[in-house]
Amino acid sequence: AFVSRGELFVSDIKGKFIQKLKTNPLARVTEVKWKSDNKSLVFAQTNAQGYTNLFSIRADTIHQEKQLTNEAQNNRELSINKAKTKMVYLSGRNHLKIIDLEADSVATLVQEEFWGFQNSTPSFSPNDEYILFTARRNFEEDIFIYNIENKKMTNLTKTGITESNPFW
Repeated sequence: AFVSRGELFVSDIKGKFIQKLKTNPLARVTEVKWKSDNKSLVFAQTNAQGYTNLFSIRADTIHQEKQLTNEAQNNRELSINKAKTKMVYLSGRNHLKIIDLEADSVATLVQEEFWGFQNSTPSFSPNDEYILFTARRNFEEDIFIYNIENKKMTNLTKTGITESNPFW
């Protein structure tokens, strides 16, 4: 699955079969991820107010998109867990959120200063127990981990200079 010029496409691995999926023609798709069934996609697309929100659509049949979030702020920097059942993302200037892709339920994990641009993408740990992300403190970026089970956030850097783009 890929996005080109705001349109959503699926393709075979060699690129010989490419199919444009039917999404809102007045909207712009920005990011896409596969769900666990390997037939459905979750993607970020502008809503009627112009904010990027999350949607889902089946890639193997003709289906209409389903809106998963409806917020007056941009949802971006999508990252999916190993099982492809949960997705973490930044929402607006101040929210790190998680969506259960099987139940379509959204929860805010952290309220921090992320700003609305030039963000590092949050990510799940290899065992899906933690989320790694970058937030701003005193105009500098620090690297944090968030324990999903006990809901504890830990600042790993606290240096007073910017650290960004962490990865596992």
